[in-house]
Amino acid sequence: MLLNAVVVSPLLLLLPTLTLLAAADDLVERPLPQGHFVVKLHRQRVPVQGQSETVSYKNVYFGTVYIGAPKQEFSVVFDTGSGHVVVPSTACTSATCRIHRRYDRKASPSAVDVDYDGTPVKPGSPRDQITVAFGTGEVTGQFVLEKVCLSDTPQISAEGAEALDTTAHNLRSTTGQKAENLQSQQDCVALRVVAATEMSHEPFHAFSFDGVLGLGLEALTLAPEFSFFGQLVAQGVVAQPTFGVFLADSDDEQSEICFGGHAPDRLQSDLQWSPVALPELGYWQVQIHRIRVGNKTLDFCDDGQCRAVVDTGTSLLAVPQDFAAGLQDALTATLRDPPSIEAQSSTEQVIDCKRAEGAQLHFDIEGLTVSLSAGDYARPAVMLHDSDGEDKSSQDSATVEVGAGKETDDHNDLNFHEAKCQPTIMPIDMPAPIGPKLFIWGEPVLRKFYTVYDLAQKQIGFGIAARRSHDVQASPTLRKPLLTV
Repeated sequence: MLLNAVVVSPLLLLLPTLTLLAAADDLVERPLPQGHFVVKLHRQRVPVQGQSETVSYKNVYFGTVYIGAPKQEFSVVFDTGSGHVVVPSTACTSATCRIHRRYDRKASPSAVDVDYDGTPVKPGSPRDQITVAFGTGEVTGQFVLEKVCLSDTPQISAEGAEALDTTAHNLRSTTGQKAENLQSQQDCVALRVVAATEMSHEPFHAFSFDGVLGLGLEALTLAPEFSFFGQLVAQGVVAQPTFGVFLADSDDEQSEICFGGHAPDRLQSDLQWSPVALPELGYWQVQIHRIRVGNKTLDFCDDGQCRAVVDTGTSLLAVPQDFAAGLQDALTATLRDPPSIEAQSSTEQVIDCKRAEGAQLHFDIEGLTVSLSAGDYARPAVMLHDSDGEDKSSQDSATVEVGAGKETDDHNDLNFHEAKCQPTIMPIDMPAPIGPKLFIWGEPVLRKFYTVYDLAQKQIGFGIAARRSHDVQASPTLRKPLLTV
């Protein structure tokens, strides 16, 4: 049986380079309470291609998990915008799969071949398959009940061992298989994993990480047993049914995700909570009551239909297509660049858009206001002009970000003009029921705010993230400012 699952997560717009940025505190270990687990995330700079060249650069964050026994290591994007754990398998022999680490089911005695509902499959029998769509690409795979761990070293506790022993007993009862390999590690769960047998060339061939670990709500999965965090909670592995995400915005910080609670030392302000809107759709999303640019209220959300998905798999601020141009114009109208610094090349300027000035962008949601300063939503871009002297804006295919010091030479009649800070707005067009007035809060929101996801209460916590290396344009609280029309 072929099953279909559509996932809203613009991960596939991110085409990675091979440069990993290691943080200064990468090796600093913090003592953790029992039932709390921290996974370090690595930041990777990724180019986005236009028709013939790189048009901008973004970031993607990924960490490491271990599947099977003995453990097989995989790098995965921890994605709150999707639901399944997907890794390439050795059954996929395409060039796209072979450039990644592939899960070897035969090398793992803990594995059980299953259909989507958990029914064991005998060798050689027909099997269920799933096709998962991620934006511009897709993955087809089969299912395996397997052990998934957050570390490669045992972290034994009586509670964790008891929970996994119970899982092993239940597995033995349903499949008749010996499952001793599932026990005795505190940060492991028994989980239904999608082992990919096909991966589309675009964009997976360009990814340097291996797979995706979905952290969406259970409605995004075929069954609760596919939900990684849901099973951490159900199997008693974590102390609390919450996880927290911290994304660094400099090389002096270490990005991380904390399971079983959150990290108070990553917060500059108290957490404030907003309920998940329409949890039956499976997304970590909040209702947007109104949007303001500076002290001007925009009327786009007056009909009560606006929502924002908080998505760790997206690097931009995604905006409904019908609203994107107007918002871009409103933000650009007040945006002022900081002084730029001449680089080694006379055609290149380096500009620190974190220090740009302009109107604040406010999203009023239930319980709080999420505000972004110009330094949060702006990124550097090179403005180009053609042989007739006509300027090309950041929406043209020839716009290139210069922060990484990279350019392309095949601009035909286009020449570099000057570096400018521009709002990073990505137009999207999503159908109902998730759209059409859907926003996606990616890295611009997630860098400024430490976010906590509460599975039990179906709510999201927001707090100003504590920064170490530079001044941050941020209000110390998240209270709602006075509204002005």
